[in-house]
Amino acid sequence: MKTKIHNIYQMILSIIIIINIILISTAIIFNLREFNAIYFFDIFVCLVLLSDFFRGFYDAQDKSDYFKKNFIGLLAAIPFDLLLAPFLGFEYIRFIKFFRVLLLIILYFKIVGEFLKNSHLDEIICVFVLVVMGSTLGLYLIDPSMNNLFDDLWFVVVSLTTVGYGDIIPSTTYGKVFSLILLIIGVFIFSAITGAISSYFMDNLLQEGTYHIHELKETAKINELELKRVNEQLKENDKKIEELKEEIIELKEIIKKK
Repeated sequence: MKTKIHNIYQMILSIIIIINIILISTAIIFNLREFNAIYFFDIFVCLVLLSDFFRGFYDAQDKSDYFKKNFIGLLAAIPFDLLLAPFLGFEYIRFIKFFRVLLLIILYFKIVGEFLKNSHLDEIICVFVLVVMGSTLGLYLIDPSMNNLFDDLWFVVVSLTTVGYGDIIPSTTYGKVFSLILLIIGVFIFSAITGAISSYFMDNLLQEGTYHIHELKETAKINELELKRVNEQLKENDKKIEELKEEIIELKEIIKKK
């Protein structure tokens, strides 16, 4: 249960970080100076990141090691651009915003990178990128009917993702055969992505189930030891009762003799 909550929390955190990156970038591009919804959302994200950092810092056993590993997260959580806005010119504030965007991007990939590594999606993405680059170059060489290299890239990505807009198509036989291979590769790649994500969540469920089974075994073991102790106590009580019976019989015999 804790693992599931942690995964959901990390997913929500990564989503709000990427939204904040987009909003801050928008503020930089369009020279937004006044306080608006973007600034308030940025403050909200900063509060979330700060609470996340200090919660982890409080729970960490080695606090200095935690601080070193999460120092970038702390810097990304501090809104330097908002704090220094009354004292610096707008160009300096834009630079600080740009710096914060870089820190947020690093933090985002740190959070998402853990998920990609555990689910092996990083390997699949690398294969996808290599296929895209190789296929774009290959199509550029075998099908000269395409207008430019970007059209080749567009067609390759559209084919691999099985979207198939149809706005750009190869005209030569080699290009069409190449496209057919791309479609098949695209099906396999996205099936692998779906399988990797499903496997990741299933592994988490199995780990959680294994933890509960281990917990139940420990509880059963404790109960068994407790039951054994109670049985020994009962046997000892039975022995004392027998001794008392014998003493009572002896007392009766003494009374009868008197």
